[in-house]
Amino acid sequence: MTLNHHRASQLLSAYLDRELGPADAVAVQEHLLDCPECRRAYEELQVTKGLLGQLPVAEPPAGFWAAVRSPGLARAPGAAWPRLIFGRRLAWASAAVIMALVLAAMPLVKGTIDRLHASEIGVDLYVRQHAQAMGSEPFTDRAYLGLTTGDADLVLAGDAPPAGAAGR
Repeated sequence: MTLNHHRASQLLSAYLDRELGPADAVAVQEHLLDCPECRRAYEELQVTKGLLGQLPVAEPPAGFWAAVRSPGLARAPGAAWPRLIFGRRLAWASAAVIMALVLAAMPLVKGTIDRLHASEIGVDLYVRQHAQAMGSEPFTDRAYLGLTTGDADLVLAGDAPPAGAAGR
């Protein structure tokens, strides 16, 4: 069985740890004889594994395994990390709920502000400003239905038609 370079490089770690089946191990060994790049990578893996093997085994703090095995968030004496994790999760969940409420309320607040603005300046002037803005930039309004009018054709109730618009 012949391996391509990519597949052989993926199997180097398993080959070093003797986790491959006999056919794959022979194929990787044959590839290493022919490929200097994979051979260099294999030697670097050997050095790395040797260095990692020299590191001392880290012991967890007292009460760690008891806290891991205990049901729920019961904590061992002196171990405060379960409470800290629960507190952080609660804070993130609260922040997410607040953000969702703010995002949901924004359109409502904007609509209320627009209505207050219309009542302050008068409905006629507000409608005129809105219609003029939509005549020049119709795609900025989310309620745009595909109808545009120029401001030359704009006549509000009670206004006189613009000069020269009588024949239209």
